[in-house]
Amino acid sequence: MTSHNYKELNQEDYLWLQTALLKEKGGDAQREFLEATKDNGDFLALMEEKVGVVDGEPLPLFDGALTESSFKEPTQDQERGMYEVWRTVPPRTACRVSFWAGITLEHIRSRKIDEASWLATNGSVTESGEERIDRALDMDGDGNAEAIDACIRTVFRRMSGLPGPRGNRSVFVNPTFGRAWWRERIVARILERGQDIESREALLEVVRRSQEYWERLVTMIVSRGSVFGSVDVQDALVNGLARHLKDDPSTPLRNASTLAQMLRRFSNLAASREIGILDFNETSAVVDELIARFGAQRDGVAAGELDDLETEL
Repeated sequence: MTSHNYKELNQEDYLWLQTALLKEKGGDAQREFLEATKDNGDFLALMEEKVGVVDGEPLPLFDGALTESSFKEPTQDQERGMYEVWRTVPPRTACRVSFWAGITLEHIRSRKIDEASWLATNGSVTESGEERIDRALDMDGDGNAEAIDACIRTVFRRMSGLPGPRGNRSVFVNPTFGRAWWRERIVARILERGQDIESREALLEVVRRSQEYWERLVTMIVSRGSVFGSVDVQDALVNGLARHLKDDPSTPLRNASTLAQMLRRFSNLAASREIGILDFNETSAVVDELIARFGAQRDGVAAGELDDLETEL
């Protein structure tokens, strides 16, 4: 297998910049940074001044059309296209914020991302990133510093992830390009298994259900690597959820909070068993039973029945 070293930002420099900019809410450094995002040339110049580049093989850019709205929340076809462009990237590289930051900057440089201020776009459907930045910079009173700081955090999350405040899960959850890559990689890997696998549409219903739902899945994988580090476990979990959500449209497991409960229970169950040594089909049987139990909770399943699951399995 050919090993690739791809061009990216210097990770030490980049993490230093993130940390330095979060030290003083509303300070001069934050204001300068936000002002720069309103002009692509200024933003690229600031990043080049503060952060070095690690030479390597250049990556192709995503060639699909992007609007500010679709950059914030790409369609499933756009996410698939992003993954296909960067399919050769190894996971150890895709875990780095410096990698996704470098890719995002190249899209700004080429005007695939038309305005760097798109990075500050938040949940509002009526306020652009630039409007949000202007509102924060012009705000009077105690909320000014908080609003500026919130914009800075959004910029870094959407560009690359922000691991300092948010932990390692941020690179899987927050950056537009990184999130697309990780979601599509999981779906593509499951589909390659071939048998007893749900459709692409059903799998996407799990990984794209909501930002919170995806974050619940990612948080467990990242923080409980001893349990969920196995690709067989990850794939069995997503495939089992896809089947359950398809077969039971009213299941409580459509809610991120219930999913979190189920994942914690599975983690506790796995702690008492060598789940990681089971093959995919064996793992699927365990996961499917647990999913069925949680899916039945609305029908009055007693807590004791769930507590008995470990013994039964």
